[in-house]
Amino acid sequence: MGTLLFEYKNQKVEGYPFKFIRYSQQNLRQPMHMHDYVQIAYVMKGVCSHQFRGKTLTVGKGDVFIIPPGIEHSLNAFDGKEFEIVLVDFMPYLVQEELHSFADSYVWNMILQEQEEGASELLPWLHISKDKQPLVEQLLFDIQDEFEHREHGYEVSTRISLVKLLILIERESRKFTVKRQPGNPIRLMERPFGGVIQYICDNYSLDIPLEKAAELAGMTPAYFSHAFKKETGQTFVDFVHEVRIERAMELIRQNVHTMTQVCFQVGFRHLSHFIRTFKKRTGLTPTEYKKTFAPSEK
Repeated sequence: MGTLLFEYKNQKVEGYPFKFIRYSQQNLRQPMHMHDYVQIAYVMKGVCSHQFRGKTLTVGKGDVFIIPPGIEHSLNAFDGKEFEIVLVDFMPYLVQEELHSFADSYVWNMILQEQEEGASELLPWLHISKDKQPLVEQLLFDIQDEFEHREHGYEVSTRISLVKLLILIERESRKFTVKRQPGNPIRLMERPFGGVIQYICDNYSLDIPLEKAAELAGMTPAYFSHAFKKETGQTFVDFVHEVRIERAMELIRQNVHTMTQVCFQVGFRHLSHFIRTFKKRTGLTPTEYKKTFAPSEK
């Protein structure tokens, strides 16, 4: 069976090219489909799975993604896990005039020029920082209230709130952007990880779960894991191991500690794990490294 196409003409309400949907079913299973309109999805709570541009993403509270027309995707609940997600559907021309000044931006590329070369390299979703999540959610509540009651002027009111929402998303995306170079498509960089890296360097001897690092970065664990690897070129665990092995090499060269002492001082809890990780990164076992680089005992 081919990919389903959801068309605007079947989604509109009273001729207005806009729709608001809230999902919270634990049994949600969507087939792969695409739209001829734009869809903004924001996770209000919990976690769910989102297949988008060839990736299967675990997304959680505060994650937002913009699905341009013609892009296959699907949303699916995890068995037994609660979630709530809000979908806002609209035709691009509804906000084109207001977003004209945002040309060369994340929102512009994802909504109005989604087929532009390089647009597919944009990060498929964005995490809204904790301090901005209440603003996003209030705008969504305002949109929902206007759309459900449909009092006189609701079209203008929902469009204004939608534009405000897109501006807020654009501002959040600019925390992660680098300046566009002439001739190159705009890309997203991940949130700076200086604070997380400093924490690892200061606390490598302790247990550092990914959830702790994600909390420090203000991200959901799923987003953090993806973003950290994209930014550093390494998984979070590999980066922590690298810091620990670098410190272990320093201690071994000092030649004042036993290998077991070095193992525990740099944060490993099992000597066998320490030896395997050390050899994987240096090509030598800790003992071989000591024989080669540590000063001979007199």
